[in-house]
Amino acid sequence: MDSCMATSSAAALSSMPTSIFSQLLHVLLVSQCTLSTNEDYPVDRTEEILASQKEFDFVIVGAGTAGTILAHRLTEVPDWNVLLIEAGEDPIPESDVPGLMLLLFGDFQDYAYKANVRNNDDLAGYFTLLPGRSNILTLAVTDTLLINRFSIKAEAQVGVCQGINNKRCRWSKGKALGGSSVINAMLHVFGNDRDYNDWANLGNEGWSYEELLPYFRKPLNCPPDHSAKWGSKHCGTGGPMNVRSYNYSMTNIQDIILDAVRELGLNVLEPLIGDRFVGYGRALGTIDNARRVNAAKAFLSPIKERKNLHVMKSSRVDRILTENARATGVRVTLKDGRSIDIKATKEVILSAGSIASPQLLMLSGIGPRQHLEEMGIPVLADLPVGKNLQDHVIWVGMHIGYVNESVTPPLSTYALDITYEYLVHNSGELATVGIDLLGFVNVNDPSSKYPDVQLDFGHFPRWNLLKVGTLLKAFDASDELIQAVYKEIMEVDLIIPCTVLLNPKSRGKVELRSSDPADPVKIYGNYFTEKEDLRTLLKSVDQIKSLLNTETMKKYGMRLQHFDIPGCRHTKPDSDEYWECNVRHIASSLFHAVGTARMGPNGDPMAVVDPRLRVHGVERLRVIDASIMPKIVSGNTNSPTMMIAEKGADMVKEDWKIKVREEL
Repeated sequence: MDSCMATSSAAALSSMPTSIFSQLLHVLLVSQCTLSTNEDYPVDRTEEILASQKEFDFVIVGAGTAGTILAHRLTEVPDWNVLLIEAGEDPIPESDVPGLMLLLFGDFQDYAYKANVRNNDDLAGYFTLLPGRSNILTLAVTDTLLINRFSIKAEAQVGVCQGINNKRCRWSKGKALGGSSVINAMLHVFGNDRDYNDWANLGNEGWSYEELLPYFRKPLNCPPDHSAKWGSKHCGTGGPMNVRSYNYSMTNIQDIILDAVRELGLNVLEPLIGDRFVGYGRALGTIDNARRVNAAKAFLSPIKERKNLHVMKSSRVDRILTENARATGVRVTLKDGRSIDIKATKEVILSAGSIASPQLLMLSGIGPRQHLEEMGIPVLADLPVGKNLQDHVIWVGMHIGYVNESVTPPLSTYALDITYEYLVHNSGELATVGIDLLGFVNVNDPSSKYPDVQLDFGHFPRWNLLKVGTLLKAFDASDELIQAVYKEIMEVDLIIPCTVLLNPKSRGKVELRSSDPADPVKIYGNYFTEKEDLRTLLKSVDQIKSLLNTETMKKYGMRLQHFDIPGCRHTKPDSDEYWECNVRHIASSLFHAVGTARMGPNGDPMAVVDPRLRVHGVERLRVIDASIMPKIVSGNTNSPTMMIAEKGADMVKEDWKIKVREEL
């Protein structure tokens, strides 16, 4: 810390006169040392591995949420040498800051994943480059914030993402140690008991809700006051992953919405995760002391000195090596372009996520026979890899407008003010993502105990172009659409109930573009191919209208806005045609892809892995990540992925006759 303080201070003050500003800058730079550094993460041991030509017991492909947990748990066995391979590098320090979450979204067009710098004209006056420190948090709109994310485009689909650039939905995933936990919204959500009981009813023994609860708890370290008040059934206290409440809100919007919920007689969920699944409540997040807790920080940092943990960074796995339908290792392309083979004496485990795991399987000859033959790839196992793609659709096109007289135009010192508040006091706008109030509702059957829509409420103050602009740019909205919303927010505050379709009936697929591992895959989201999905999303308008019809919200003059969507000018505001056009222009991917290596027993024609996550027909090869979900869960997918990894790690230990600890 001392060296960090000294270096930062010197860099900031070397060319500046002593002044109040320079003293303030000094404090900010010293405080910035509380953000993550490369020293927090395991070192890259690539050169050591090359020199020793070492073999490993287990090779884990992908250091995201699942891969980091697997590395943590498998290296608990001191005799096991474990290699963890990651295409990215360490998370950048700015990713620690919750309020910069949306600015982490990049625009990568190929598997070189080179970031494009944003057009910053519309951000002038909000974030300013401070003298002497090129990577201070306030420089939040350069490509330094984009290096931890893969961002590719799905294949074009008629009638979907029409307000997105090139009319192609953006798909993003993390490219760093920690994977998508480095760039996600940090919301800690399980789903509900029906989600997992449905998995078990498909023939997946051991995957019912009650059987999985211990694995939901295992990775968690929940607040002591939370456990004291609500018990530990749903929230563990001894795990590496801290989950905490968000400690800042700009306004009382959450309280207003909850009062409206009570007026309607709807459930207020305290806590949000419990035995009731429909209602509104405040979420916990993978956050601690106003800092993001990514999976690498939680699961790798504490064990970075373990001798049996080996990490390779900036390395792309090109295919799985096999002999006689048994996985024996992986072929890897290094950062400098060299290609090497690495041997696994026990297992290869894919934890590369729902896009890269099926890609790697298919490149290795494991996938649909016809597709592999079209790609010129010899078939090792004819399995429905890449099928069953499911994703949560998010719609940010419903806007509630009202005039908040307490809001004034941002001062020229806005960026400095919020940075100071965050770095010195762990508070302010940068301390939160601003969407910790969630609603889980069933718009088709209000009496149901299970939701079909999730509402994440975000507040966007009048005149704050930056905040609403970054939301829209995160989904790669067109400039025309962004300008329409800018015009809107210059007149009123906006509350945007980000509406999520929880149980989509539509199914997509992932296919190879070629047999070249460097080529991006083809992603077919197939959104709304089942009309019920569109109808369900549109019914959420009535849920918002019912909230707006309460006396609680009427007294603030809150009303639905019908902003000028360039492609919807032929429709009448508030008509069914307007709302459908709105959805077709603005709804997009929430980047919650699952299901492309579906779990199922022998005899399930759609299964890729068995209930112990072993690939059907190929020995010593497992997939342990969100791609194994048979059906998508009713909520954010990061916490369920942690559960899958914890259970998967125990299965690996059990299958190799290692006693699993009983404290679950």
